[in-house]
Amino acid sequence: MGSLSLPKRTSSASLLLCLLLCFLSLFISSDAQQLAPSQSGTLLRLQRLLEFPQTLAGWSSATAFCSLPPSLSLSVACSGDRIVELVIVGDRPASPGARNALSPAFSSDSLFTTLSRLPSLTTISLVALGLWGPLPGKVDRFPSLKTLNLSSNYFAGAIPVEISTMLSLQNLVLSGNSFNGSVPDLKSLTALVELNVARNRLGPDFPSLSSNLVTLVLKDNSFRGKIPASLASFHQLQKLDLSSNRLAGWIPPSLFSLRSIQYLDLSHNTFTGEIPSNVSCGDELGFIDITNNHLVGGLPSCMRSNTSTRVVLSSGNCLNAGDLKHQHSDAYCNDAAFAAVLPPANKISGSKSNVGVMLGIAGGVVVGAALLLLLVFLAFRRARVEEQKAIALPKPVATKSLAQDSTRTPAEAVVILDKGRMYGAARTGTLGSIPYRVFSMEELQEATNGFDPSNLLEDSARGQFYKGWLPDGSLTTVRSLRLNQKFSLQSLPQYLDLISKLRHHHLASLLGHCIFSSQDGSNTTTMVFLVSEHVTNGTLRSHITEWRKREMLKWPQRLAAVTGVARGIRFLHTVTVPGIIGNDLNIENIMLGKTLTAKISNYNLPVLPRNKNSKGGCERPFVAADDRDLGSIHNLEKGEKEDIYQLGLILLEIITGKPTGSKNEVDSLISLIQKTLTDSPSDLKEIADSTIRGTYAVDSLRIAIEISLNCASRDPNLRPSIDDVLWNLQYSAQIQDGWASSENLSIQV
Repeated sequence: MGSLSLPKRTSSASLLLCLLLCFLSLFISSDAQQLAPSQSGTLLRLQRLLEFPQTLAGWSSATAFCSLPPSLSLSVACSGDRIVELVIVGDRPASPGARNALSPAFSSDSLFTTLSRLPSLTTISLVALGLWGPLPGKVDRFPSLKTLNLSSNYFAGAIPVEISTMLSLQNLVLSGNSFNGSVPDLKSLTALVELNVARNRLGPDFPSLSSNLVTLVLKDNSFRGKIPASLASFHQLQKLDLSSNRLAGWIPPSLFSLRSIQYLDLSHNTFTGEIPSNVSCGDELGFIDITNNHLVGGLPSCMRSNTSTRVVLSSGNCLNAGDLKHQHSDAYCNDAAFAAVLPPANKISGSKSNVGVMLGIAGGVVVGAALLLLLVFLAFRRARVEEQKAIALPKPVATKSLAQDSTRTPAEAVVILDKGRMYGAARTGTLGSIPYRVFSMEELQEATNGFDPSNLLEDSARGQFYKGWLPDGSLTTVRSLRLNQKFSLQSLPQYLDLISKLRHHHLASLLGHCIFSSQDGSNTTTMVFLVSEHVTNGTLRSHITEWRKREMLKWPQRLAAVTGVARGIRFLHTVTVPGIIGNDLNIENIMLGKTLTAKISNYNLPVLPRNKNSKGGCERPFVAADDRDLGSIHNLEKGEKEDIYQLGLILLEIITGKPTGSKNEVDSLISLIQKTLTDSPSDLKEIADSTIRGTYAVDSLRIAIEISLNCASRDPNLRPSIDDVLWNLQYSAQIQDGWASSENLSIQV
């Protein structure tokens, strides 16, 4: 009997072992978090919508998405059989001049329709994937969403109002896109804050409701208008970044004292007015950046200096606090200091008393008068300091201190802006792959075949232009200029060093120079030869009119070309003090490279402010310059407006396909277009060049027409700034890109 019981015990043990293995198998299987088939299918559809980015390479129906190892470019987190976090970082960053957007077949509406099939998502982060188009209202279809990050893409248009209904949202990051309109005021979330106040009155048993928003980053977009006052009620907000937009008005003082705020960046906007001296900073606030605005007056005590716990950046305004050499002149802020644009007194202090308001007004008048006197004193004092030290401001409207400086040579008086500003202005392309160098006279003789007349391209007041060939076979243009005998020869190397830095993606860049002196009896003649790149793919006009020789440019190509011209003009206007203005912007002097990149040729060279012993104005080092003194201080604005006018004529020609002709013909054309815009906007297609029909969005064309009419206005005061022109051209391009979607083909005309 004993020998027969052993197998029974062995059988029981085997059964227990089998059950244990089955249990472990079930445990391991449940731990693998198998996704529901619909969730896996949604991810594969998302892969197709994003046009198979490298980050998602290898995804297939067999992929265990919940087991993918997280990385900086991809993270998928699951809970049960649902996806709760989706982070995808691509390699298509949105950058000026780049064409990294997804194809015209992409649809942002389809993207969010697909994402809404993952309703359990708490994090959506789709960065640098080339996404474009408007942000659809269905972005609110995620009841548990806490983080939405769509940075470094090409989204455009206004933020949909539906985003203010996302009550779980904690982090909203939309930086590096082309959003416009106003900053969303998130009224619904603000209402929750007000409800929370009511809860405090009703007792602790009332449910706690408040805004959960912790991070709001909208930098590097095109938002306009004012900061919504409702943002000052977000007491959970820790990081607010609205930098590099087009925001204006006063800064709500209560932003600085939010209970949880740690990081506040409002730089590179056009905020005006004064930050009240009684503003207090929150205890957690460790970083403040208000640089490059139009702020005036002083700073509150909590922002006057950096400490170990707080960094404050305030340069590039018109403030009378801190290091004055890093502030603009008062004129730069367009007299905003005298207007002292401030919020109403009751909004600053919270007082509802009429007496308080009256006292505030009276006090404001007294303080305003005192501030006016103080600013006049400081302006006078600063002018005296600048006269002695020749301090260069980043971009003053007037440059009197430079013209009056007698302690520097004329070449030193022209100021190239700081390197960071200069290279920032040229971010649309490199400053040139060929290094600038000094040529010998023998090299130029060989390049131009002894300056053979057959190589002469132009002989005008701007000098003689010869075509030449360098030893490597590349084409160049050699410009011959005679040095003014009154110009100091010792200052010439400094001036040429300044010229060597004028390199930009949309300019025919200078490659080098040669100085040659000859003696004729008692007279010495000094010639300066400037060598620049020779753009060989024809003029912009030839690509519009010479249909037998070239493929005609369609609307997107024409719009890209004129936008490039605008970028080149902005560079010329801002790269030196005073700016390089009054340029020859005839459409025949706009050249196109092999990739149809527009380049301005024959632009002016920097002018030199005369010293205080001269009769004012500016001088040009070379005899070949024409008689117009557009570089003088008094004519600085006139020269800028002339460039804007010429840009308007170029834009009109690329729209109509016809040369603009005389001023009377231009006026007749403008009158016709204005009448069409007013009476029958649908007939604009009759004005457009027949070659581009079927290639443009109507709204894109309309915006370009409107900005061209403003540029070509007879009244210079009505012409826009180059920044406004560029902004409108870029907006027109965004509309055009959105129209290119297959869903929008129905509006083609």
